Amino acid sequence: MNNQVIRENPKISIGMPVYNGARYIREALDSLLAQTFTEFELIISDNASTDDTEAICREYAAKDHRVRYIRQSQNLGASANFKFVLDEALGEYFMWAAADDVWDENWIEKLLPVSVEGQCIAFGMLITINENSQQIQHPANKRQFGFTGQKMLRRIKYFLEPSFLGKANPIYGIYPKKYLTTNILHILAGDQYGLDMLFLYRLLADIEIRNVSEVFLYKRIDSNFFNLKENLNFKRSRKIMSKIISCLRLIYRRFYQILQFTKMSSIPETIIYILLTPFIFIQDLFCAVAIKNLQK
Repeated sequence: MNNQVIRENPKISIGMPVYNGARYIREALDSLLAQTFTEFELIISDNASTDDTEAICREYAAKDHRVRYIRQSQNLGASANFKFVLDEALGEYFMWAAADDVWDENWIEKLLPVSVEGQCIAFGMLITINENSQQIQHPANKRQFGFTGQKMLRRIKYFLEPSFLGKANPIYGIYPKKYLTTNILHILAGDQYGLDMLFLYRLLADIEIRNVSEVFLYKRIDSNFFNLKENLNFKRSRKIMSKIISCLRLIYRRFYQILQFTKMSSIPETIIYILLTPFIFIQDLFCAVAIKNLQK
């Protein structure tokens, strides 16, 4: 297939919203442009970066016809930038790409046929890496993110999955673009905790999330931005008060999430969630303690 055909009618569009991503974006772009499946376009929307992101992206756009670089005149905000790259997409299938992640070279080759055949979100598995691209310990590593079957059952399964086990990550899977409608995308607007999970939960009313265990997304966790122990609010201190506060924060976060999920749930689903609330809290606390012990 010649370059002009791919440019005008790519099978899949990759949208990369970025702001001040100069530190890692070369590695991300190299990873995507080395994909064994080549019939894609890569749309980069630079949210008015103040570092070297623009120069790097223009360099790559000049070298590879598949890269389309757009610089915003002012910062749109993260959610609007996510929507912008989707609106620009020409492909029938779509995937978001973070500017600091890395992908197996056959990521698209393995996932796209699954999304096409099943009309679903296709996602692989995770390996968590640090600032130096070294693998780090995380409970989401090599975890399967498959939510399939009857609509209510797959949504309940997703709801019950603890958030800190990585269930937000399938947002970076491959989608049939036709399902990413405006009334669903609006969920991503705002700055509340867990919007990516609410977004996926809503999509599960229409399509499945299918897991492919052969390929990996290397998800970067910058220690200056995120630390598992801090996220779970566990400290090495043995003070009883510290542990009580940690548990209360975890319960509060889960309770807030339950309220948000029930707003977009059917009556039977809501009843089930209310009945399962005590179990959910116990499950989350048990998982959190187990993860804390792994991190020692």
